[in-house]
Amino acid sequence: MPKYIDLTRTLDHKMPVYPGEESPSLTVDRTIQNDGYNSLRLDSNMHSGTHMDAPMHIRDIDVTIDKFEVGLFTGKACLIDVSGQNPVCFQPGWEQKFRDHEIVLFRTLHDRTWNTPEYFAGYPDFEVLIAEKLVDCGVRIVGFDSPSPDRMPYDFHMTFLDGERFMLESLTNLIELPAEKSFRLYAFPLKIKAEASLLRVVAEV
Repeated sequence: MPKYIDLTRTLDHKMPVYPGEESPSLTVDRTIQNDGYNSLRLDSNMHSGTHMDAPMHIRDIDVTIDKFEVGLFTGKACLIDVSGQNPVCFQPGWEQKFRDHEIVLFRTLHDRTWNTPEYFAGYPDFEVLIAEKLVDCGVRIVGFDSPSPDRMPYDFHMTFLDGERFMLESLTNLIELPAEKSFRLYAFPLKIKAEASLLRVVAEV
């Protein structure tokens, strides 16, 4: 029987967000006592918690995330453990893994600093050569258990996010994934006219 591993942060009121962004607001809109039913209202940008960046996030284009074919958001995936490395540099042995998979996740273990200032201040940087190799090998989705693989001027984002390629950020529970086996990943964004999306990410192991 397959095992399903949730790699998603719980979206919550006033959760940690990237410095300068506003925390999501999850508030009670209707109650059983007053209205006969419960309803909550969410106010959030698309980069709160676990989310997917589409190319429009860093490119001057109007291709919103709802315009991509839904089959692009699932595929054969692998995990690469880079915990303890900063910066993270390309290793020649990765190239075959890239070629064999549509989705590549990098485990840094930086998610252990969630809810502390270190989460957004001290995450590891990934060299742009990794993005170049991912593109050359046909990888469609790359994911990280950190808020970003890079900083201004966002060379990794600019290199990877183009065409039909996507980036997953602020994943969690990657420690539960096997580093030696392939698995299937499901990362479906909202069907929303936006440059990115909140989503639920699940691995089928």
